[in-house]
Amino acid sequence: MFRIILGGVLAFGAGMSAAAQDHSAHAQHQAHDEHSEHEEHAANHQHHHTDKLVSAETGATVENPFHPVRLLLSSEESMGEVTIYEFILPPKSPGSPPHTHSQEDEYFYVLEGTLDLLSEGSVKRISDGDFAALKRGNAHMFWNGSDTETQLLMITTGASFEQFLQSVSPRLAEGKPTSPEAVGAVIGQLAAEHGIEISMEMMPAAAAPYYAPPEPE
Repeated sequence: MFRIILGGVLAFGAGMSAAAQDHSAHAQHQAHDEHSEHEEHAANHQHHHTDKLVSAETGATVENPFHPVRLLLSSEESMGEVTIYEFILPPKSPGSPPHTHSQEDEYFYVLEGTLDLLSEGSVKRISDGDFAALKRGNAHMFWNGSDTETQLLMITTGASFEQFLQSVSPRLAEGKPTSPEAVGAVIGQLAAEHGIEISMEMMPAAAAPYYAPPEPE
């Protein structure tokens, strides 16, 4: 965020000629400052909006306990507008628990495979070329209930979700939870800090098998 503090003192002399000269010098100085600030803003704007090309199988890997995540465009690189990820969900695997965002919207575009969604209280399945906009304030979740891998683009508005996702693995490493319930508590607390409410009671029966704790060995 840019903050521009403007100020000036107009000094009047004893005569009109001196006042005019002072005013002219001040105006020229102010115009020079505004021109310099404009050039600096333009340079910063251009710096943050440079093009970015991400080749296949490159880009930053985000440590994530749920499924592979590749960061394609960070919120910083988009001036805080969006974050863009590639998600890869293995067959019959969880994606997210039921949750509601208060600070961002999520957009999903399926590149390959199918994606199961909880949206507006019902289960839906989308596939190659399909798009879903899951808005803040509406409970939703996603998972892969198929026998094949699912690849998708996931876009979030703002920066809060990116900060949440980057914090999951470090928070788990710090807390060292020893049970699935403890893991859920850590993630739930972190989610709440970022305005995300997890509602496990909304889990649909179709998704429940993929979220069950592993059988004891």
